Amino acid sequence: MFNFKLKTHLVFGAATSEQLGKILTELGYRKVGIILDRGIVAHPQTRKALESIKAAQVAYQTFENDAIEPDYDFLEAFKKPFLNQGFECLVGIGGGSTLDLTKGVATLVTNPGEAISYRGFPKLQHRPLPVVAIPTTAGTGSEVTYNAVFTDAKQKKKLGINSEYNYPVQAILDPLFTVGCPKAVTVSSGADALVHTLESYVHKNHTPVSRMYSTEAFRLLYNNLNKVLDHPQDIEIRGHLALGAYLAGAALINAGSGPSGAFSYPLGAVYKVPHGYAGAIFLPEITRLNVEKGYQDYAALYDLMEGADKKLAVKEKNSEFVKRIAELMTKLDVPKAIAAYKLTDKDAEFLIEQYDVLKAAIDQNPMEITKEDVRKMMTKIFHPGGTYARV
Repeated sequence: MFNFKLKTHLVFGAATSEQLGKILTELGYRKVGIILDRGIVAHPQTRKALESIKAAQVAYQTFENDAIEPDYDFLEAFKKPFLNQGFECLVGIGGGSTLDLTKGVATLVTNPGEAISYRGFPKLQHRPLPVVAIPTTAGTGSEVTYNAVFTDAKQKKKLGINSEYNYPVQAILDPLFTVGCPKAVTVSSGADALVHTLESYVHKNHTPVSRMYSTEAFRLLYNNLNKVLDHPQDIEIRGHLALGAYLAGAALINAGSGPSGAFSYPLGAVYKVPHGYAGAIFLPEITRLNVEKGYQDYAALYDLMEGADKKLAVKEKNSEFVKRIAELMTKLDVPKAIAAYKLTDKDAEFLIEQYDVLKAAIDQNPMEITKEDVRKMMTKIFHPGGTYARV
């Protein structure tokens, strides 16, 4: 017996954001608040989406977000203009932080109290406003999950506002938003999606359906991350990445995350490393550790890699998989990005000491990961003489 939830209707394809007005009308919303990522306010597709709302005679008001990975204090201040406005729905157009902010505001508009009081997994008195999500990056999967990540600035912990009432009712994946996306954003968001698909694939709670989603997500993400930096204007590649991120998010919310995602939170909250990079830096070592301890299911994913030698034995496929994941991270300059933060042995020790705090997530990995395993991994990544620290 297993359970699989997918509560978000999807519209996918180039220029689909231009249907926003029609979609809002079909959903019955006549007055909406729109939260825009400041970086895409001037984007042609933003203009066309807003024009479609005007044409549908839906009343709307826009608000701009300039926060990257917002904290609860930012959310508390940001919510105020939305109160008592009579909005029937909120639309988020932007990256994962903007979509999370939209879900956070949707919760606070209908529920009393300060933002910080809803951290974690709160019991809500009232359903949040419905959310329509239009991601402009291909990564977080926020458009298909109920999680909304926020940082507790005082405790330096990422906790979020996580309620199953917060699944977006509608997602619009328009790859035209991601064409021309800066390299760093493309890499960080794409690497984040790859973490989601690999962790949901191996998770102890994966189901036949969640694994279907994570498998297809991997095929789309891995093969197109290998191409996108060389062909950043290719709409088909961008579309594959957007759909892969969506599928990875659906798999993650149904199966769960693991050690790479878990360690990304202190790395991001304390050292301000962008979330995608913060999770991806651990992928090569986690996959290597799993294979060394006898995990063999990566062989099926290896067969989906373009150029894979399907005649290899299962053991060889797993080894080659580990090698190719490490090569992709290097190609995407993930190690260089992490090296720029100049983390020291002391910082590595701090991350090692998070083992007990993060153990519940770490234990969802299919193979046991001990604290000594984590120590060796952190030393390899962050020690001045390590594999990644001084690339």
